[in-house]
Amino acid sequence: MKDINLFQTKDSIYLKKVKSKTEVSKDDSCDGFLIDSSEKEARRIIESLKGSGVARDIPSKLGTRVPSSSGKKIAIAGGDDAFNRRVVETLKIDYLISPEREVKKDNLKQRDSGINHVVAKEAAKRGIVIIINFNEIQKLKTKEKALRIRRLIQNVKICRKAGCDIKIASLTSNQKSSTDERGRKSFGVSLGMSSGQATKSVQF
Repeated sequence: MKDINLFQTKDSIYLKKVKSKTEVSKDDSCDGFLIDSSEKEARRIIESLKGSGVARDIPSKLGTRVPSSSGKKIAIAGGDDAFNRRVVETLKIDYLISPEREVKKDNLKQRDSGINHVVAKEAAKRGIVIIINFNEIQKLKTKEKALRIRRLIQNVKICRKAGCDIKIASLTSNQKSSTDERGRKSFGVSLGMSSGQATKSVQF
């Protein structure tokens, strides 16, 4: 696949955005679910998906994926540092979306970007991919966009060092606002990705 979006289109993984357990059905025509909720509700949703045979098993320590019987993908929208750490360490997911999106304070040594090397290594071990929400970044005002980009640059460095996959998806709800591979790849290069890493970042 060439992208991840919130609507069904050719060559794109279609994630249905959900906020509660009642919005989830194993019969949905989507390729998976993007959970944007509190940690407690996220756990309820994932447990429900597990019971219906949708959620995947946790991969082994060797990084081998064990696909679910339905092949549905499970993504979760990032929160604060503690939330992101617990999500990566304990939840059965495929994607962590925008771990840098919460308002945070930077310390003197480095920016608070939602993940650190420990979390990135755990994500790599469990086969969890960090996703940059390109559509969300493009909608930000100048000052906020600059701040988010600085944090993304740090996450690119962290993921590269930890061997964790980090990818760039349009994640838009309509065709008009989606971005092609070339545009997302160029954005990856601007974040400090190597040409190889940028190419890989738009392949799903």
